[in-house]
Amino acid sequence: MVLMMKPLLKCILFIVVLSALKILTEAEEPHDNQLVLVENEEDEDEVYVEEDIKEIKPLDINKVFIPSEEWQIVQPDHIILPGLHVRMNLQTGLKEAKLMDGDDGIKYFKSVERLKNTGHTGIGKVVVPSPESAAKDTSTESPEDRERAARMREHVMEALKNIKSEDGKTPEELSVESANAKNKFRSYEELKRDFDEMNLTVETDSEILIRLIQHYKSAGSDEERITLLEDLEYLVHQFDNAISFVDLGGLEYIVKPALNSSSTDIKQEALHLLGSAVQSNPKVQIATLEAGLLQSLIKSVAYDSQVDVSRKAIYALSCLVRGFPYGQQLLMQHGGLEVLRRVFDRQDWQSLPLQLKVVSLLHDLLVERAEAEGERLQQLRRLNIDEHLAVGGWCPAVSSLLTAASFDRRDRRYDMGAALRNELPLRPDHDTVDKVVSAMGSMVEVCRQQFYEALPLLRHLANTYDDLAYKEQFQDSSDGGHALFRDLAETIQSLVKNISVKKEL
Repeated sequence: MVLMMKPLLKCILFIVVLSALKILTEAEEPHDNQLVLVENEEDEDEVYVEEDIKEIKPLDINKVFIPSEEWQIVQPDHIILPGLHVRMNLQTGLKEAKLMDGDDGIKYFKSVERLKNTGHTGIGKVVVPSPESAAKDTSTESPEDRERAARMREHVMEALKNIKSEDGKTPEELSVESANAKNKFRSYEELKRDFDEMNLTVETDSEILIRLIQHYKSAGSDEERITLLEDLEYLVHQFDNAISFVDLGGLEYIVKPALNSSSTDIKQEALHLLGSAVQSNPKVQIATLEAGLLQSLIKSVAYDSQVDVSRKAIYALSCLVRGFPYGQQLLMQHGGLEVLRRVFDRQDWQSLPLQLKVVSLLHDLLVERAEAEGERLQQLRRLNIDEHLAVGGWCPAVSSLLTAASFDRRDRRYDMGAALRNELPLRPDHDTVDKVVSAMGSMVEVCRQQFYEALPLLRHLANTYDDLAYKEQFQDSSDGGHALFRDLAETIQSLVKNISVKKEL
């Protein structure tokens, strides 16, 4: 607390000293000639000072912005008087303004009326002593008072010199340090001149994007295209760069051709690039939907023969629709959930990570709806995801993944024994269990009847993780295993209880 008060006290002292210095300076120096004295009949010892309105350029009353309680577009030649709420619409790129919340606009319209009548924004008045009263005051000062004032001025000037910054340095020391820094480091102009001499140029992100896109169009090999895609993916992580990438035609010139490439590596990098660009970026998400890339992503997830390509496609699709109700609406309209459901028809073990990613996406959409409020909640409810889950075969598809995650499988039996004996390696099935159980928890209201068959396996998993948590607490380990197993056991027990509710009733 003391450390926080010290800079505050220094700041207060600095303001007080400056105020005293300003008063002394104004007492000795004449006022600027832009102020006009106006006689005041009420008090002979005071006069009013008015702004000289002759030098103020008249404003065009027809160009004054007239606000309302709703957002309106502000044209470039509009004049906005003080007192409005002004914003930049990120979707349209246009400036908008309206009355402040709770403001009836009376004060603003009075300003408009005054502008219409006078041709300027208003007249400022301040009361200052008249020359006669000032002469009376100075004539009564004694030599001792004038000498005391001079000494005070000297003390103020000396105090200003001795005021130290937060790091304890005086103005003289800071001036010397600044001069040394200028001598030590070169300016931007000097660096740019040196780069020009070495045939090097300093590029902005937009310039780099333009160069990479042009280079990609003329690239002669797949290796070169892959490198360019990686560089672009690094840049579009930045919000504004992703928008610039779209504005420069990146979707048309790069993403679409790359997705139709015969090279698996190019497809993967293009999907990675697209996912990074659309993530939490509404303008890029809308442009992607308008370019028709949603259908391409759905097909790549369900039908591409290369699992790695499908996994990158589900990543891009997840980034596109998460937190974006319009994207989720188009996903339903194009039969996206029905197509994604076909991923579970694959029986090879290589497809398990892809199936888990699809389940994670479904879980995220359900959780997003559960946590939504207001208008957003109404938008998500109109999607009728529950109906698609019930009739689309999702309930048995998700619960079937428990078999892949279960320790009862023959090829997992020895891993279970290794876990109980605290031996390594242990196969990473816990993440699979966590994802599947979490998805089942979000689907239980729709799929309770289909989940009955999984109750024995769920109870077995709950007991297994109880045992693991009990044994883990006696181990000298700080890897968080005890908390992980305990949380998984509690989550599974809660799911079992939720599934069993209706059956017991």
